[in-house]
Amino acid sequence: MIRILHTSDWHLGLELGGHDRLEEQRRFLDWLRAECVARQVDALLVAGDVYDVVNPSVAAQSLFAEFLVEFRLALPDAAVVVVAGNHDSGARLELPSPFAKVLGRIHLVGGVGGGEAGLERHLVALAGKDGADAAWCLAVPFVRPGDIECKVGPQETVDQAFSRAMGEFYRSLKELARRRNPSIPLVAMGHLTLAGSDKAGSERILIGGLESVAVSSLADGADYVALGHIHRCQTVGSPKVRYSGSPLAMDFDERRHAHRVLLVEIDGPGTDPATTPVDVPEFVPLLRFPERPGSWSDLEKEVTEFDWSRWNEVARDLRPLVEMRFSPDGSESDLRSRTEALCADRPFRLVGAPRMLGTGLADGNRQTRPQARDLGSAEVPMELFARHWSRRNGSPPPPEMVACFTEILDGLAVQGKR
Repeated sequence: MIRILHTSDWHLGLELGGHDRLEEQRRFLDWLRAECVARQVDALLVAGDVYDVVNPSVAAQSLFAEFLVEFRLALPDAAVVVVAGNHDSGARLELPSPFAKVLGRIHLVGGVGGGEAGLERHLVALAGKDGADAAWCLAVPFVRPGDIECKVGPQETVDQAFSRAMGEFYRSLKELARRRNPSIPLVAMGHLTLAGSDKAGSERILIGGLESVAVSSLADGADYVALGHIHRCQTVGSPKVRYSGSPLAMDFDERRHAHRVLLVEIDGPGTDPATTPVDVPEFVPLLRFPERPGSWSDLEKEVTEFDWSRWNEVARDLRPLVEMRFSPDGSESDLRSRTEALCADRPFRLVGAPRMLGTGLADGNRQTRPQARDLGSAEVPMELFARHWSRRNGSPPPPEMVACFTEILDGLAVQGKR
């Protein structure tokens, strides 16, 4: 039997509204290492998106390097297999490989190899407690159509061609593993979108859906499929095909999802894996006020009545991250000073300015498609302004900018009547 812990989508270095989350992520990695020790795992699989951006900060890279060293000291015989995700730079992920080789049993796979010699880099033998090979791991990072042979055939769409090419790539890896040792189970890793998976909302989806792959492309012939990219923990098509999901909420839309890692036990080839979800503690809450859309008065009331006392003595970088939003009803005035007064002496970190709903932005963190409106309406320029500001700055326009733009629109309206 082999015991594996499956995780993905750490997004080290992620910021939310300009607030650093490294200490929160450090707490998660400390917890993860302790869980691996307590459960005496034989391997830790990280299925992509170690970092949030392709050029992560030195602090984020240091956090990952420290984790690998501390993991090796805590579990000298366990393997670590890490593949790159679409947020990662494959070359940067593999940069510490010489040090990983010295530490032993740490495999960092950032790029895709071709031919049988290239396939070797994706084939990792995982040892059990007795030191003998107990499973093959097919360590496949995020794959782009140009990384593999992907020609569109007759009567075939680009999506279908990519799914077929991915199936052929995994099939080649499985055949290579079986030739080497057919008596141990196969664990396939991947960082992609499987057809039928349920997205959490904050994943970066490729234009055209070229990363959508049929479940059978990975599942056929595999005993477990350890996936990353989709932030919601779930099975897809089969109990042996699983996304672990992100261990921390990446944004306010994900705050109510269950955040987990997966403990997987496999007895042998052809046997059903025993999978146990392990809930990740909430190290920093993400709170939204009001919980249901309401007026500015509703927002003030909820923030004022909320019990903040439990965080009075907590370090600033572990205090709750708070999103405020409201539906304007004409009673708002001097929002800057009122926001400052609401935040004063309360132990939380405000993410951006309070969000004014009804300006073409979603009830969340992303944009929605605007409904068709009369182009003569003043709402249309305001929606365009709000969407453009959000794209450029990563957050909705602050109230003072909305007020300034409203004055401009009013001025133009007056001039138009002359």
